[in-house]
Amino acid sequence: MPRPHLLLALAYASAFAPVPHTTKTTTTRQVRWPWQKKTQAEEGEGGDDITNSPVFLQKKVGVLQNELVQLDKDIAAAEAKKQENWDEWGSQIENMRNEFSAVKKRTQEARTRAEAVERAGVLDQLLGPIDNFDRAIVAQKTRADASEGVQKVVDRYTGPVAAAFDEAFKELGAEKIDEVGVPFDPTIHEAAMTDFDENAEPDTVIKVFQYGVKVGDRLIRPATVVVSM
Repeated sequence: MPRPHLLLALAYASAFAPVPHTTKTTTTRQVRWPWQKKTQAEEGEGGDDITNSPVFLQKKVGVLQNELVQLDKDIAAAEAKKQENWDEWGSQIENMRNEFSAVKKRTQEARTRAEAVERAGVLDQLLGPIDNFDRAIVAQKTRADASEGVQKVVDRYTGPVAAAFDEAFKELGAEKIDEVGVPFDPTIHEAAMTDFDENAEPDTVIKVFQYGVKVGDRLIRPATVVVSM
């Protein structure tokens, strides 16, 4: 059995014994500031951004190349389908286009002819009264005993009234055939007589008895003329 004074000595020694020294290894972490990380990422020196690593970029390029290849295949397939459809329906589509153009042209021509017929009808109704006025004016001009009132009527008709008739002709698209000194054209001229004229070539219109009228290519009436021999 241990002695009391020995136990007391052991307890004292363990309480005041020096603590054994142990070596502790510390890890120093390098602090990177935001601008330092950006610079390293730009220079390819690493960093926390994995999307800037060469391996990731290489894989990304590979994915893009595969997508381009697939796009080329899709385009080629679409072109082939387009050609296939054109081979099947192209001739019919072209025929429909030609037929539509022909119908459109015929419709426009029919509309033009209809308008010309309507204008010709109006002009045909106007020409009779206008011719009567013209004959009356010519007769009054040749009279030596024409009164002052008759002369005022003549002046008014040859002025404002005649200008109004000419304006109506223009609005209807009418064209007068009354030129002198032009070659005789049987499609628009009607020869009332022939005469000698030293200053004119043969078959030349040297006088117009009655002017002709046409609307576009439609002749309303030919001009009655005198032709040189």
